[in-house]
Amino acid sequence: MQAARFDRAWILPYAHRAGVAESLNEWVAAEVSRYPWLVPGASFHPDDEVFPALVEHALVDLRLRVVKLHCSVGAFPPSDRRLVPLWEIAATEGVPILIHVGQNSPGNTDASELEALGPVLRSYPRLNLVLAHTGHPSTPAALELMAQHDNLYADVTPVWLRENEAAPADLERFAGRLLFGSDAPNNPVSVADQVARFAAMGLSEHAFDMLMGGTAERLIPGDG
Repeated sequence: MQAARFDRAWILPYAHRAGVAESLNEWVAAEVSRYPWLVPGASFHPDDEVFPALVEHALVDLRLRVVKLHCSVGAFPPSDRRLVPLWEIAATEGVPILIHVGQNSPGNTDASELEALGPVLRSYPRLNLVLAHTGHPSTPAALELMAQHDNLYADVTPVWLRENEAAPADLERFAGRLLFGSDAPNNPVSVADQVARFAAMGLSEHAFDMLMGGTAERLIPGDG
């Protein structure tokens, strides 16, 4: 990320099962302190019996500034009622949650699966959710959901070698609500090549600047 001239980056771990979130979040809090340009992230899994306490400790005590939820890998839907303490605390603390929706096909999100986000967004208007991969491959449905909810954001991260489907017109329409995402170091497409793709789209200066960091900076509490 630094080689591609980014000033900052979010670190986005995820708990794929119960029993790992506590140690994962503690490790992030300690490790990321060595790298001030990284924004430390937390993760949780609803199967943890002490879920509310884990959320409180990570977001209030450890001051982790972003959350990653991977519903696909963790096999739980956004509608899981056990997630309510996370929605409540994150909304109060102003911590955004990047959520990878979708369980029917690993890495993919069916349009029907996006519907579970609607009640969460309506119930917690101060909660900012960031939809991973713009709901690939259901990007049109994801963008429609964004049009309905001002507190829904999305990243334009590719899914392995599959480019994000958001068109230049979408990037302009939702300027300030879309975020560049690299999936580094796991994605085979380099960060520089991903940046070059968006730079070649002829976006307005505002849309490009917001995509390349402006939106992310505004979302993190204490930034911007």
